[in-house]
Amino acid sequence: MGFKIVFWYWWALAAMLLVFEMMLPGVVFLFLAIGAAAAGLVLLIASDLSLELQLVIFAVVSVVSAVGLRRTLRRLQHIDAPATSTLNARGDALVGQIFVLDAPILNGRGRIILGDGSWTVTGADMVKGARVRVTAVNGTELAVVPAP
Repeated sequence: MGFKIVFWYWWALAAMLLVFEMMLPGVVFLFLAIGAAAAGLVLLIASDLSLELQLVIFAVVSVVSAVGLRRTLRRLQHIDAPATSTLNARGDALVGQIFVLDAPILNGRGRIILGDGSWTVTGADMVKGARVRVTAVNGTELAVVPAP
């Protein structure tokens, strides 16, 4: 008596692949899990399927699910985020905003307080409390001009 694959073997493989999907980065094992679940479902319906045909079903459904779900997964993962995002460039988000000087600008350098931090500003000499508009970011310094 030889070894016979039962439908729930495929479903156990699908469950194991889903666990791998949750534990590891990327979205690869999800498609393989879909293919394994589909192979198990087909084997449940037609229990006398050969191993070769089961493997073909597994491979084809895995590839089709990867191609078919690609657009949906990109939308869910926000990969199509705009290139102008300033999430990791805090200084760029400050350009155009108006602030009040915390320290006067003397010899071209002063300071402003933003939230819980302080930024060095460069520009024309101005008194403490003057309103300034950020025009550019140079490393950790903000270039400012007088604001109306």
